[in-house]
Amino acid sequence: MHLHEKNIAVVMLHGSCDMFCKFCITDNAVECMTPDDFAETLTVLEKAGFTNIVIGGGEPFTWPYGLHNAAKIAKSKGFLVQVGTNGIKMPDGAAYPDCVDRYVLPLDGTTRTEHNRVRHFPHQIGGHFQIIMNRLAQLKEAERSVTVSTVVTRHTVANLHTLGAFLADYVQTGGILHAWHLYRFLPAGRGGAKSAEELSISSAEFEDATTAVKDQHYPFTIFKRRDMRHSAHVDFFWRQKGTVLRGSDYWKQTAALSPIGAF
Repeated sequence: MHLHEKNIAVVMLHGSCDMFCKFCITDNAVECMTPDDFAETLTVLEKAGFTNIVIGGGEPFTWPYGLHNAAKIAKSKGFLVQVGTNGIKMPDGAAYPDCVDRYVLPLDGTTRTEHNRVRHFPHQIGGHFQIIMNRLAQLKEAERSVTVSTVVTRHTVANLHTLGAFLADYVQTGGILHAWHLYRFLPAGRGGAKSAEELSISSAEFEDATTAVKDQHYPFTIFKRRDMRHSAHVDFFWRQKGTVLRGSDYWKQTAALSPIGAF
C-alpha cells in the first residue's frame, strides 16, 4: 500500500497513560517520541499528502514535551489537528482553540456503572464517566467540535441505542458532534490481551449491533471500525526500538520493520 492512499495520520506521542482501560490496544513496546521525532514525522507526512493528524498515545496530555507544543507545530504546517485524549488533563474552557480543531473523547456508556466498568479512574467523584460528561459540556459551551469513540465489547454491545440517543440529544441541545466511531474490541495490547474472555464479541454480533444503530439515522455520521489497525484512510505512526514506524507496514509484516526515513 502506498502512503499517499491514506490522508489521516494517528501519531502516538508515547505509550504511557494515566488510566488502565480493560480494552487498551496500545502495546507496552511503544516508546516516547522526542520533539525531533515528531517534527521529522510531520515533515514526512506533509510531503506525502496527509492533511489530517490525530495526536494520540497513550495519553497525549502526559507527553513530557507538551501536547500544546506538538499541536502548534502541526497546525503551523497546515494540518487539521485532532487530539485523542481521555480528557483527564485536557485544559478547561475552549481548550487550545489556536491549534486544536477537534477533540476525540471516549464514551462507553450513559451511566457511571456502564462506562467506569471498563475505564478505571478512581481519583474523581463519579470516576472517569464524570470527567467525560464535564468535557462534553465544556466543548458544547465553547462551541468546539468533538468526535466520540466507543469500544464495542460484551458489556456495551447491547447498549448502543442508548448511547446513540444520548449523543443525538447532545447535538439537539447545541453540541457539535463531528462523528461517532464504533470500534470492535480487539484482544490485543496491554489491556485487550488480558480481557479477551470478558469482552470479546463475534464479527456477526458487531455487524448486527452497529448496523442496527446506523439504521436509526442519527443526526451525525457513524463510522464502523471493525479493526482499528487497518483502514483505507488512516495510518499509525509510533516510536519503537529507537525508530519511528508506520502501522500499514508493521502489521503486514512485523518482521520487516519500516523506518520512517524509508518513505
